[in-house]
Parts: sequence; C-alpha cells; structure tokens
Amino acid sequence: MPTHQRTSTIDADFETVWAFYDGIDEPERLTPDWTGLRVARAIGPEGQPGPDGYLPGTEVHLELQPFGLGPTSEWVVEITEREVWDGRAWFVDEQVGDRGPYEEWRHAHRFADLGDATVVHDRITYRVPGAGDRPLATPLLAGMLWHRHRKTRALLE
Repeated sequence: MPTHQRTSTIDADFETVWAFYDGIDEPERLTPDWTGLRVARAIGPEGQPGPDGYLPGTEVHLELQPFGLGPTSEWVVEITEREVWDGRAWFVDEQVGDRGPYEEWRHAHRFADLGDATVVHDRITYRVPGAGDRPLATPLLAGMLWHRHRKTRALLE
C-alpha cells in the first residue's frame, strides 16, 4: 500500500504535545481549512459520547466538505491502538469499512520525549478506491502532514 511519513521536532515538552494530540478536537485544529473537516461526534469504547481522549475502540465521526462545495461526506475512523509509557506515546486511527474516502486508511501518530522538545511522527498507509497501490493521494497527504506539523509548531511552541 502507498505510505507517506513526516517527522518533526516540536520545541515543546512531551506532556504538552501529547495532551494536545490526545484531544478529540485535534483533527479540526490541525487539518487545512480547505478540507471543510469537522468532528461531528466521537463515541468512546463503552458507547459514551464525547470521550476525553483517544482510547482503543473510540470512533470519531468526521464530516468533509472540500472547498465548501457540494454536500458533506462522512468519514469514520476508529482508534485501534494506543500506548503511553515513559516519555513515549502513540495511537493509530483506521477508517471503519467503507465509511470514508479511502478503500483503506491507517494513520499512526507517534511521540517521543526529548526533554525540552518532542518528536512527532506521522505515518499514513492508504489505498484510493479503484487505484490499487498507485500512490495517487501522496501529494495531497504530504501537504496535509506538512500543514499539521507547521500548525503544531504555531500552536505549541
């Protein structure tokens, strides 16, 4: 499957960066405005609305309306993995079935404590419907990850 990755060092302590990324409103704050992305709702692993963070089993229901044109489309991702330990953390979101724009989607978010700074690493593997393993979305994803890391710096440094 096509893959795109980006790694940045953020001049902010690990606890600050992790708390920011572990919030359900994180996708809206870090995704470029032109996508029209909005978090419609989040459902925790026990079915509770509005969970406090990303726990395995949490579903995040997103709405997309690129450039504000046309109807909104739904994208549902589920947190499938999450670990936090000794200055490191990570979580993975995966698209739920066909409830989104991709045939397959897996986004791993990793964080590592460097003392006064934090490494942020994103790795996305995906498959565009009908494209097989051709990396058609890689330029778009490269721009989006660049935006996410730049916005993280602007908000946290």
